Amino acid sequence: MMNFLPRHLALCVLSMGMSNIAVAALDAACMPIVNASEARAAKATWESVTVISPNNFKMEAMKVGGQHYTRITGSKNWQKSAVDLSNAERNMVAEVKSGKVKLSKCKVEASETIDGVAMQVVSYSVEMAGAPAASAKLYIGKSDGLPYAQTGVNMKTRFRYTGIVAPKP
Repeated sequence: MMNFLPRHLALCVLSMGMSNIAVAALDAACMPIVNASEARAAKATWESVTVISPNNFKMEAMKVGGQHYTRITGSKNWQKSAVDLSNAERNMVAEVKSGKVKLSKCKVEASETIDGVAMQVVSYSVEMAGAPAASAKLYIGKSDGLPYAQTGVNMKTRFRYTGIVAPKP
C-alpha cells in the first residue's frame, strides 16, 4: 500500500469537497473554491476518481443516497466506505477554520473546457503543519458551480454527477 504524504491526504480530502468554511478566515479569492465545495456537498450523488503519481495509486469514491462507497487500486469491487466521507470533510473544514490547514494564494486562471462544460479555473495553495505547501487547481463549472477536476503535484481528480448508480459491495 502506498504511503500518503500529509499534503496528498489534505488534497484528497479537499478533492472530496469542503463545505461551511468560515468565510472571514479566507481570502475573497478563495471563495470560488468554497462555493464549489458547498455546491458539491449539497449534491445527493457524485463520484470522484483520484490518481496519485508516481505509482498511479487510484482511489475512487462515490456518494449515492447518503451512503459513501470506495474502491482503490487492485480492488475490483466497491465497498461501503469504512470512513464517513462527510465526517472527514467536516474534520477538514474544522482544520481550515482553526488555521491548522490553510487555503491561500487563490487566483482565477484562464477559462477552460472539460467534457464540453466551460470551467472557471482557480489555483491555490494548501498548507499544513509538518508538510510543505502544496499547489493545486480546481476546475469549476461556470453554469452550475460544481467542481469537475482538481490537479496538484502528483495528483489528479475528476468528478462527475450523472449516471451514477450505487454499486453492489
